Formats: sequence, structure tokens, C-alpha cells
Amino acid sequence: MEFYLHNDPNLPLAWGPWFSHEYLMYYSVQTVSSLMDLPPVCVKPNPRYGDKLWPLGPRHVDYYKENWEEIRKLDLFNSFDYRKRNGEYAAEVPSNKQIEPWKVLVIYSTEPDLYPDMDLFLHKNQKITGGSHGWRHMQFKLLGARYGMATQSFHIHRQMAELSFENGNYYWGWRFLSRGAHYLADLGNPFHVKALPGFLLAKKILYRNELFKIISAIHQSYEVYVERRFREGFGLFNQALMDGALEGQKMEVDFGNGKTLNSYIRKAQKRHNKIFYYFLNGFGQELFDVFAQMDNRSPLDAATQTNRCSAAALKVIFNNKNIPKLAFLDKITAEIFVDIGKMLGLLLNEFSASGRR
Repeated sequence: MEFYLHNDPNLPLAWGPWFSHEYLMYYSVQTVSSLMDLPPVCVKPNPRYGDKLWPLGPRHVDYYKENWEEIRKLDLFNSFDYRKRNGEYAAEVPSNKQIEPWKVLVIYSTEPDLYPDMDLFLHKNQKITGGSHGWRHMQFKLLGARYGMATQSFHIHRQMAELSFENGNYYWGWRFLSRGAHYLADLGNPFHVKALPGFLLAKKILYRNELFKIISAIHQSYEVYVERRFREGFGLFNQALMDGALEGQKMEVDFGNGKTLNSYIRKAQKRHNKIFYYFLNGFGQELFDVFAQMDNRSPLDAATQTNRCSAAALKVIFNNKNIPKLAFLDKITAEIFVDIGKMLGLLLNEFSASGRR
């Protein structure tokens, strides 16, 4: 039997259903033998190195999935809320618990998509990115101005991981690294590093709420498409990530010099318009009607609003008449995942090769 993340016997069902970042990490981490062979580490409290430098959203709680109770079984194909899983988890550090580093990397890779980046005031222009969550997960230029700080989000968590390892808190070293890898993967997503095509901006610049709906609809629709493919066990994506991660482990580059990340981001930006216009022109008004309730004046951030539209968007995208249209998206997304896999392979190999234990 071929194992996918959602049926791996080494991972309890209580931690599922799984979402895209967990799939990205799972297939990348499987290729790093030096990491997969590391022994379990003791679960420890958060050293809170970043409290002043990196404030957390007021609703965030560090849940510990190592102490879990399975209480439900959600439908794999129709679960869209990162907060709702098959299990309930401890808010206090469980005593005498150990966990393998690779599992820490997988199960906490969605943590930044929960509450740590929400309900904060980070910048006067954060409304453009849909709120503080978008500000930390995106990075793009628009009309000569720069919006978002995803690169900084990655670097700060990489530094907190280093500091945790240096101080002997290996568990939080891997957990901070998992969070950092989330932002690193976001930088390879075309919709996180480019807002919209310049032509559309010029055409709709006076219709901001309409523009907001279009951008949100296409971004979320692409996320929904990717997630469903992973949950189907789509082999092309899994292989692309593993191929990329294997290649990344052979790279001898330094994240600190900026060149590697900049090249990675530029490749993602160049793919943006192709995917954007494919959704805009290929799926019809039916898809955009799903997002009619979106409102840039809403007190809810864009991520929360779009999540509520996911189920209806999924039905449109994977309608039988639209299935043939997915071939283009499959091909270009696999190319994206090779690049994301490279970056994750490079990052994971950097930390595991030094014997973090």
C-alpha cells in the first residue's frame, strides 16, 4: 500500500484532517534521511524568545498535539477550517512526552494559519493584504509601494529556531523551524508575492471592492484546488515536492545573502499572471458568484471571509465539466512545488545535518 499523509499509520487520525502546508512539509521531510533518523525530543515549554520582536495575536494559544484525544472524524474532502481537527489538544505542556522531530515539523506547519498572526496592528497599510495575517504571509509591490513582510517572517522564525537549539530546547527549535518553513513555502506561492496583473489594476483601480473580490476569489480558489489535489493523493504533486527536496539538499547556498530567496520569489511572481487569468477566464461567473459576500470594508480579515466560501468554490472547480481544465493547473503547480521542495529541502538539511537533537 502506498502511504499518503492522510493514511500514514505513524500519524494518528486525531491530528487530521490535513491541510496543504502539512502535505508540503510531509513529502519534503520524507526525503531528508538525516532528519527522519533523529531520535525523539522532549516536549518543553515555549521559551518565548520572540514576545517583543514578534507579538502574537491575542487569541493564539500554543496547543500541544502530543497530548491528544480523538473525538470526531471529519470528512477529508469537505473540511476547510484549520482549527477543526479530529482531536482536541492540551493547552498545557504535557509531562514526560517525547516526539520525533519530523513529526513536529509536519503537525505544526499550519500553526501560522491559525491565530498567531491575526488581530494585530502591524502596519497602517495592512488592510491591503487583508489584515495582519496577510501582512505576515505576503510580500508584493503595488503602485511603487511594498506591502507585507513574509521574508522577515521566515528569517525571524529561523533565528528563533537557532536560538532554541543553542539553549537546548530542541523541541521548540523544530517547532519554530516548522513555523518558519510555512512562511518560506508562502514565498513560493504566486498569490503571496504578487497581488494582481498590472492591466487589471489599471482597469479596475476605481472599483476597489470589486477588485478585492476578484483577487480574493482567485487566490482562495487556487488554494482550494491545491488542497483537494493533495487530499486525493495526487502523485504528480507528491513527486514534485520530493524531487525538489532532494535537489535542495545538494545546494550549497546561504539563506542570509538574499540572492536565493529573491530568485525563488521572482520565479513565483512570473507564474502569477498565467494562473490568475486562467481562473479569471476559465471558470466563468459561477465561480465569482461564490465570493459575492466578500467585502473589503468588513471587520473580518480576508482569510476568514474567503474560508467561508471554500466549500462552494470546490464544487465549481471540481465540477465534471471543469475537470478537463485542471490539466494546465496541474502542470504549473507541479513546477511550483519543485521550487518549494527545493527551499524546504535546503532548510531542513541545513538544520538536520548539524545533528540537532
